[in-house]
Amino acid sequence: MIVPPLPAGARRYDVYFTVTGGPRFFLRNPNHGIALGADHMAYTVDGHDSEAAFAEIAAIHVQTAALGSADNVIDQCTITFADGAGLTVANTTSSGLPDAAQTPVYRAFVHDLHAHLAAYDKIRFTAGMTPWRYKTLMITLIVAGLFFVATPMMLTAITGDLTGLAIAVGGEYCDRLGVCTAPHCDRVYVDTSRNGTRRYCSTSCQNRVKTAAFRARLG
Repeated sequence: MIVPPLPAGARRYDVYFTVTGGPRFFLRNPNHGIALGADHMAYTVDGHDSEAAFAEIAAIHVQTAALGSADNVIDQCTITFADGAGLTVANTTSSGLPDAAQTPVYRAFVHDLHAHLAAYDKIRFTAGMTPWRYKTLMITLIVAGLFFVATPMMLTAITGDLTGLAIAVGGEYCDRLGVCTAPHCDRVYVDTSRNGTRRYCSTSCQNRVKTAAFRARLG
């Protein structure tokens, strides 16, 4: 693959890259090879030569992802331009699989790219989790927290019985939460009886109802 000619001293890096908005799944990635010059970079996308000045770069994001084991590691460097376009360079084969042989070339590219961009103070450099993945993780943690923490705490406050709540939420009695039928009592209880016929939250409510019924029969 031919990279557009660059000024003297430019260096070409045989790395594969994808284009923002382009296909994410492919049998063979046609985009291969990037050259860095003194003030711009050149690359070929689907057979078309392209150039971008370093001054057009808005952000650089690098991250590493291990796929199952330490031997299967994909390093990625995403270059985002001011117009929203971008490239993601990785140490992969043409089919997108991790390639340890590509790692030295990829690292040399990232190192030299950062060296070229040292004078551009408006470029945002980040590393690690991408912003959208961070937001997704935060939303997931909040939802999990509401379900696994806030809900049990609320039920604990209602029932006043942490042991019973643990049994109800996490065990076989999850369908045995009931409301006390005694007058002037609306406490929630966990029915742990064998036949599941419990009606009162406590023996005090049960005795109060029985006492009232007994007095009604006498009266």
